[in-house]
Amino acid sequence: MEDTIGVSLRKNLPAGILDAALNSLGSFVVGLAAARILEPALLGVFAVFFTAHSLGHTVPTYLIYVPAEVQAVSWPVEHRIRVVYRSTWLGMGPSLIAGIAILLAILVVRSQASASELAAFGWTTAAATILAPAQAHVRRMQHIAGLSWRAAVTSGMQLVGAGAGVALLLGVDVPVAWVPFGALALANAVSIGVGLFLSRGGRPTPDRLRLSQVVKAGRWLVVSGVVPAAALFVVASLISHLASAEQLGFAEAARVAAQPVLVLGVGLNAVLGPRSMEAAHRHDRRAARRMELLTTGIVLAATAGYLLLAGGAWGWNPLYHLVPKAYEVGGLAALMIVAHALGSIVLAPRSELLGGRMEKKLTLIETLSSLASIIVACTAGVSLAFARPWSLLSQNLWRAIHYRRALLPLYRTAPATEAPGDEAPPWEGLVLDGKDS
Repeated sequence: MEDTIGVSLRKNLPAGILDAALNSLGSFVVGLAAARILEPALLGVFAVFFTAHSLGHTVPTYLIYVPAEVQAVSWPVEHRIRVVYRSTWLGMGPSLIAGIAILLAILVVRSQASASELAAFGWTTAAATILAPAQAHVRRMQHIAGLSWRAAVTSGMQLVGAGAGVALLLGVDVPVAWVPFGALALANAVSIGVGLFLSRGGRPTPDRLRLSQVVKAGRWLVVSGVVPAAALFVVASLISHLASAEQLGFAEAARVAAQPVLVLGVGLNAVLGPRSMEAAHRHDRRAARRMELLTTGIVLAATAGYLLLAGGAWGWNPLYHLVPKAYEVGGLAALMIVAHALGSIVLAPRSELLGGRMEKKLTLIETLSSLASIIVACTAGVSLAFARPWSLLSQNLWRAIHYRRALLPLYRTAPATEAPGDEAPPWEGLVLDGKDS
């Protein structure tokens, strides 16, 4: 039986890795630009808006896009891509809810930035937040339809758009607050256009995608997605007020420096996540364990090497020269790297929970882990910039412990067997992009 949704894993494995890497690099370019051109205090304001951006795009992602992808998986491969035009349009309405998160961000940092800076961040964040989930959805639909190399091209255009957007906005000498999210919005717009153009063709869908149907399917997923994103927003807000926007800026720079570890985790999960989902769907503990061990081994080896390269302010560290603010506070970048490493490792058992259709348990774990991160962030008055990596580390540690506990009952039953023509697990092939972990 094939390990992918009706197409060869060997054919799409390189494309899946390339797609995840290029898409993450686009966001990395924007974060790197922000860390270089913004002063620490304004970088802290950017960090609050970035968490609002992450919070805003969870609603259309989990309410519309993921349920639509689940429905598409149940259709023959040649029928899947056609639905992307309708599903992308359906998701635009809920994307407007992002305005609430952005208004909250403005309220949180209103005393830490000028009115013109708040307006710049507000408008550009709104544009980026409306477009980002649609761009990710187009790419996932391309993977589901067996068009993984087209997904890689779509991500490549985002990377090109991000670099061009930063260069263009800096070249026309706009105020720096317009640059990061302005470039991200431009990159997503270009990527969506190219992605939809590359998604032409395919046979008509067997059923019409209905808004009421996808909303009903996505209600629990919305909670599991919104809760951790909201926690990130609360954590950033607490640090900006209990410590200072400048301290949050140092933490944001450290997050950018540590992001390659998370990029690796997302790339691995794009390829190995469907296998973890399938193993959980079949109650096959041995197969799931293999994916966990493979993920953990690769992440730990890469993290050890990356700590030697970029863990401190030493001369051979290229990130020290690119993002010097990340190393203003000794040990901050190294701790953030460790936190991201644990976040990458727990993506494997998270995929198992999805494959086992344990959305309610996942929601409970995400809620409690988010509360743990917020409690730790309350120490920001003392721990200062370190409150952010410590809160992230506590959240991922909670996930690591309780994901495994939640999966124990799933694997107490005998492995399931399916005939070659049986329906694929509904979550197979659906791997969401990670903004933070």
